[in-house]
Amino acid sequence: MVDKTRFVELLKGLQTPDNSVRQQAETMYQQAKQAEPDNLIIGMMTVLGSADVDEGVRRHDCVLLRQLVTRGSEKDFVYARITDAHKQEVANELLRRYEQEKSPAMQKKIGEVVSKLAEYVCDKDDPRGSLAPGNPSGWPALLPQVFRMADTSTASSIESCESALRLLKDCVPTLKDHIVEAKQQLGQIIQNGLQSPQVKHKVATFLLVCEIVTETEKKAWAPLLSTVGVLVQVLTGLAQAKEEDLLQECIQAFTDVATVEPDFFKAQLQQSLEPAKFMATVARTREACDSGLRGLAIEWLVSYVEKRNKFLVKSVPDFINLTLECCMSLMLEVDDSEEKLKEWIERMDDEEGEEDEDELFH
Repeated sequence: MVDKTRFVELLKGLQTPDNSVRQQAETMYQQAKQAEPDNLIIGMMTVLGSADVDEGVRRHDCVLLRQLVTRGSEKDFVYARITDAHKQEVANELLRRYEQEKSPAMQKKIGEVVSKLAEYVCDKDDPRGSLAPGNPSGWPALLPQVFRMADTSTASSIESCESALRLLKDCVPTLKDHIVEAKQQLGQIIQNGLQSPQVKHKVATFLLVCEIVTETEKKAWAPLLSTVGVLVQVLTGLAQAKEEDLLQECIQAFTDVATVEPDFFKAQLQQSLEPAKFMATVARTREACDSGLRGLAIEWLVSYVEKRNKFLVKSVPDFINLTLECCMSLMLEVDDSEEKLKEWIERMDDEEGEEDEDELFH
């Protein structure tokens, strides 16, 4: 029988600002990792599943569990040293806790543990960690549950569905073959997610599509070409709603796609010059968008020119003109306040002075 109180006190000790108490707890924790790995992980899983424990303690418990199941040095990779029975127990309990967790923040944290464990137990190049030797997935229960939870048409809650969509995205690098093979389920999840009235579902699905495109071969992501127009609509909706954090996340994902698989955008660019026109609008919108968003938008445009210059010159010449106009517009921006102008002049003077020194002494 696990002494839950002992582990709760250990976790509190690891978080305390009292140096002496924290150092003692850290010593106990390191000793437990070496001497009693099974008791340590089972004890921490018990805390994870205890709704009566403070959420801050449970979140810290999740952070440590993620470290314990992450493949690395033998000293820290405790999961690999527990018994096979306990490995199964931990995996099953993680999935159960993930689905039943009511707190969105905690569910996200548990999802991070699940995705890290999947990297080890579902590694097709090293099947030693497999939970089901002979089964190609390594963790047979994982994807069916995540697929079910990620379908907006049957989801138990808005937050849970968003979390599952993001977990599915995080699993793509490890389980991409199995995910794209489930064409019917994946197609339904993506279609329902993009049609959902919930912004969080649209964004999570947007990110899932981008992850699949960047992680798989063209023959696998080709069916997703039909989503590009809808993805641009998601961007437009986020901009209109001033959801700048979510918009930044999506533009960054689009930039990653442009860098890895620029052909994903070819057809849409030829048809409507999107998403180039959207990116240009964001880059030029000085009042409505923060500088980070504008910089990301310009980065997408420039990245695409670098990757597909010949295609653009031949098939979409307006793209290059649009990018040049945006770059020139940004270069010509000068804050018209006297204070800002003075700061700019002084900075220019300082830089010229440094250049003069370099010429004199080098």
